[in-house]
Amino acid sequence: MKYKQLHIIQQAILILMAVGFFALTACQNTPSDEEPATVAAYSNLEDLDGHTVGVVTGSTMEIMLGDTVNFPYIKLVQFDGPSELIKAVEEGQIDCGITDTIQLLAHKLSKHGLAVDFTLSGGFDVAAAFNLSDKKLCEQFNDFIIQVKSDGTLDSMLAHWTSERIDTVNLPTMPELAELKGHPLEVATLSDNMPFSFYRENGWIGFEIELITRFGVYINRPVHFSGYMFDEVLPTLLSGKADMVAANLFITPDRSKRVLYSNPYYFCKTNCFSKAR
Repeated sequence: MKYKQLHIIQQAILILMAVGFFALTACQNTPSDEEPATVAAYSNLEDLDGHTVGVVTGSTMEIMLGDTVNFPYIKLVQFDGPSELIKAVEEGQIDCGITDTIQLLAHKLSKHGLAVDFTLSGGFDVAAAFNLSDKKLCEQFNDFIIQVKSDGTLDSMLAHWTSERIDTVNLPTMPELAELKGHPLEVATLSDNMPFSFYRENGWIGFEIELITRFGVYINRPVHFSGYMFDEVLPTLLSGKADMVAANLFITPDRSKRVLYSNPYYFCKTNCFSKAR
């Protein structure tokens, strides 16, 4: 009798262990509500035929996808900045958008119900732009870029402005700014270009804002930033209203005919993104 009772107890324990194992396995294999599985809506540029695609006005992506010979069936929609572009995709006004990888990371796509579909091949060098007649200022900037690359400052800045803490990061304190005596450096930048340049709490912040501010210290000149839309920055420079442009500007052959580019300080990839599926 005791043997039979012991056998029943052992069987019950085995059953409970089995139930617990399968329950644990089921929990591990169930997708988390916080990280839903996504399926790309598009896998390459050819998939965009017949769809509405958003780009930033005046950007390299607008120039490339606006080529009706290579992309005759893409309906291009222009936006003033990446924030407006992302909002349009989120609200279903357009099918997808294409912009810089680092901008998408800064805006945290998952919070908007969006996901990256594919990364475009290649990439673009990012540089500052100067008037063709201002070779000296460009050379000074190139010397400055060499210095911040060699001493690790540039890498440290990139890590700072591309961190998960983008909502709270700020410009580092630079006491030497109060000692600058030179003529103010007028810089045309973008008003909506997180994390490169954006306005928060009555002040300019971002990777390029810090970079050019440090350059001002390097040449003993205070810096004054003015914000524009992307298609306005080069005309502002060419009209003489700005000494330089720092606006996540890609180097292209056509632009090189009109402005003097500095040495690159960043290499940028671009992504197509749409609603998460």
